[in-house]
Amino acid sequence: MDWSRAKTILIVTFLLLDLFLGYQVIMSQNRDIETAPQGELIPSSLEELLKTRNIKLDTEIPSETPEMNYVNVRFTSFAHHLQTLTGQILGQQGVGVMVKFNEPVPLSNFVNKTEMLKSLEPYAAYARDYVFDAKRSSSTVQRYVQKYGKYVIFSAPLEIVLAQDRMIGYKQIHVQIVNQGTGRKIIPAFTAVRTLLDNGYIRYGEKILDVSIGYYGHMYDADIQVLAPVWRVVHSEGVHYVNGLTGAVEQAPPLEKNKIISNNSTSK
Repeated sequence: MDWSRAKTILIVTFLLLDLFLGYQVIMSQNRDIETAPQGELIPSSLEELLKTRNIKLDTEIPSETPEMNYVNVRFTSFAHHLQTLTGQILGQQGVGVMVKFNEPVPLSNFVNKTEMLKSLEPYAAYARDYVFDAKRSSSTVQRYVQKYGKYVIFSAPLEIVLAQDRMIGYKQIHVQIVNQGTGRKIIPAFTAVRTLLDNGYIRYGEKILDVSIGYYGHMYDADIQVLAPVWRVVHSEGVHYVNGLTGAVEQAPPLEKNKIISNNSTSK
């Protein structure tokens, strides 16, 4: 027997077997990836990460992944309403309107946050288009956001400024829906939270206060604006928006566009 030839055949056979087994492993891994929903995370892994970083989860992370779409909107002009709302100091500010009441309105006139909006109609246009945003409100600012179907538009707030249990004015942005794109399934909320954790937006020792869905976009000086479906994550040190279709973190607009009426204005 030619042992040298037999040895060569055995070596080649084992190499082919190794290649075949390696191919089977790779194909098995690919099948696992294909069968798992895109962007799906195992909740336990997220819990372990939160524990490691001493981050407290003070809210439930939504499990739904509905179909949503990009929305094209146009800023509402308040020119006509500025003439009909009386007894106030009125003025445009950027893409919205800023109002300071000549006479502060006592909060005791309102039963609850919804009734406040209804009663605010003589003072603010489109007041009934908004819902209360508890996670972004404080003792000095009651914040509402515009509704759009089942969701809200985070980029279109109505911020009522308070001082000494009175409303002293508000800042408002309102949009008109122009059209919308084709619906696509959005990424899971777990993925959005994990993106913020992995990129250092939520830091050691913080609390995650709220995770909710809606529309958000950068407000530019253009006739038509594009709003994306987003997951909004409110945490101890700020708020961030993760695009529900691309998974990218949407950066907040410049601070000068977020100004509200100062409580010090009561003394002016």
